[in-house]
Amino acid sequence: MQNKVCIYDLALLLNRIIFGTYIVFGHGWGKLERLLDGNIQFSSVFGLPPIVNLILAIFAEVLCGIALILGFRTRWVSIPLIATMLVAAFVVHGSDPFFIAKAGSGGSKELAVLFLAGFLTSLLLGSGRYSLDFILYRKKN
Repeated sequence: MQNKVCIYDLALLLNRIIFGTYIVFGHGWGKLERLLDGNIQFSSVFGLPPIVNLILAIFAEVLCGIALILGFRTRWVSIPLIATMLVAAFVVHGSDPFFIAKAGSGGSKELAVLFLAGFLTSLLLGSGRYSLDFILYRKKN
């Protein structure tokens, strides 16, 4: 039984590291650099100004992404990441096809939906034993 727990916790660790790293460095970091350079061109969704949406995306993709990698407050930080991916998939890419193969040179929902799956996994299953959550919040007997 102990080996199954280790494999389960290792899978949660890999999920957090892979999805967290890709969202932080593949998406969030570039947005942060754009903001710091003064380039606030971004989608305007829900009637909010582009700079507000950009800052919300940076919060989710950089700050929550780093917390996800570390396994700190994993379930809580998954929520802004899930919300960001729902907006990306169904609002920003709402009229785009689901799959990249059907998109030609345009966008698709595929990447956002894949990220969404990883972040939903973290929300539902938590961070596992190999995380700051486990170190900081495990019940002491």
